[in-house]
Amino acid sequence: MLNNCKTGEYDSLAIGRGLSPDRLQRFFDVKSPGRWVVKAPIKSRVEFRSFNLLDSYASLGKFDIVFCRNVLIYFSAEVKKDILLRIHGTLKPGGYLFLGASEALNGLPDHYQMVQCSPGIIYKAK
Repeated sequence: MLNNCKTGEYDSLAIGRGLSPDRLQRFFDVKSPGRWVVKAPIKSRVEFRSFNLLDSYASLGKFDIVFCRNVLIYFSAEVKKDILLRIHGTLKPGGYLFLGASEALNGLPDHYQMVQCSPGIIYKAK
């Protein structure tokens, strides 16, 4: 999955999931008919890493955005809460956490603020 993300390439189906024509033009180049690639200046600012969520977060540093999609559903409520608290510790003030559509933050109102986005929800670190 990380290798797919690193390429920054998307097909018409992926692009059609809510990306406005303005954003498509601003952030993507046409690679071939029906395929787009994230523009190089944007791609160069993104880092992808594989990481075990149960390991120490001490060496990770601080992030503007963390994507943790469709992973937490496999953990118990207690472990999930621990992971979400540790992710919070890696977010810069006002940083954002993206979860999967079937995942939600429960019991952490002091740490995250829910932000309604069309069509979904993201969480902002307090």
